[in-house]
Amino acid sequence: MRLRKLSIALGLGALGAAALGALPAFGADHRDAPLTKAAAQSDLNDVYVFKNQAGSGAVLVMTINPLTSPADTAKLSLDPATVYEFKVDTNGDAIADISWKITASGAGPVQDITLRRATGADAVTDDISGTVVATGKSSSGSGITVIPVSGGGSLFVGPRDDPFFFDLAAFQAGLKFTNPGVDTFKGTNITALVLDLPSPPASAFGVWATTAKTDSLGKWVQLDRMGRPAINTVFIPADKKDAFNNNTPDRDVAIYKDTVIAALKSLGAGPDLAGVLLPDILTVDFSKPIGYLNGRGLADDVIDISLQAITGSPTIGDGVPKNDNAFSASFPYLAAPNGSAPGAPNTGSSTVTTADSSDLLRWTLPAGLIAAGMLLGAAGFVARRRPAVEV
Repeated sequence: MRLRKLSIALGLGALGAAALGALPAFGADHRDAPLTKAAAQSDLNDVYVFKNQAGSGAVLVMTINPLTSPADTAKLSLDPATVYEFKVDTNGDAIADISWKITASGAGPVQDITLRRATGADAVTDDISGTVVATGKSSSGSGITVIPVSGGGSLFVGPRDDPFFFDLAAFQAGLKFTNPGVDTFKGTNITALVLDLPSPPASAFGVWATTAKTDSLGKWVQLDRMGRPAINTVFIPADKKDAFNNNTPDRDVAIYKDTVIAALKSLGAGPDLAGVLLPDILTVDFSKPIGYLNGRGLADDVIDISLQAITGSPTIGDGVPKNDNAFSASFPYLAAPNGSAPGAPNTGSSTVTTADSSDLLRWTLPAGLIAAGMLLGAAGFVARRRPAVEV
């Protein structure tokens, strides 16, 4: 019955969107709001937190520049006017205690990258405050330029295969999944920002990513934020999406709880889940096995986990159990970008390998990406380290 309600809700949502005209379909957080749709370089797609290759450290990943074809991958870069941040809450109050801020300068696919570490009040702000802990070059093509971080750790900034996998077309067709399914994001690339830390910020902590830049008056404005997959995409109405991205997690429950409860009811799920979905922070406890919903690994099938959580069916799935390209066990962990051959890692060098343009694959945007509809969000059945605030 819950599955039937979900199908009806999705059908009504698709009809409503169709009445407004064709809209680009979304991934976990790809193109989730009007401002981010117009600014790919500031558009957060996914956030991941998992243990590093050594097993003792933490890897933080954010991806931007969604749905990039191999032919356009050589044009990818960070926006020099944007600050890209990993914000970390170490005490459960949904306010950043530590942040790592990444900025770029220069034009072209290889840019100068600066990493700052901020704490206290500087971690809360979206500006470039903080202590510089790394400088280096971004990667281009399939090359891997490793930027060493002062005090230990590594940073990578460059194009990679989009690690998100999902049969969006079958989902929008009323959950008509097949086995195997068709990965809508197969063959597309993104820009990855990967920070490998020698130890976790705390034994248990929360992470979200933000992008921000100054407005015409010189004031820093947060353009996008993301913690768990698809919170804004699914549970926040279109006219509130930009405001949600501009907000901070500590205010989520007070402002958006009723909105999320209404969305959950339309999907046939109970209202209690709102206390788990908000605040929008990806929580992780390193003393326990890591994997969604405790953190999020690259290979975690968040779509199947989410479908099963909301529908109550332990067997439902989209038929896409893994990414189209294999992930790496070593830094920077994501697969090489589509349309280019893998390159050998190098450390601290601005020299990177790039694929010849004649080797780039012919690529067309899948028709399923240009459709109206809703993408299922992550029903995070993991206990918060503090109770949700009742309003």
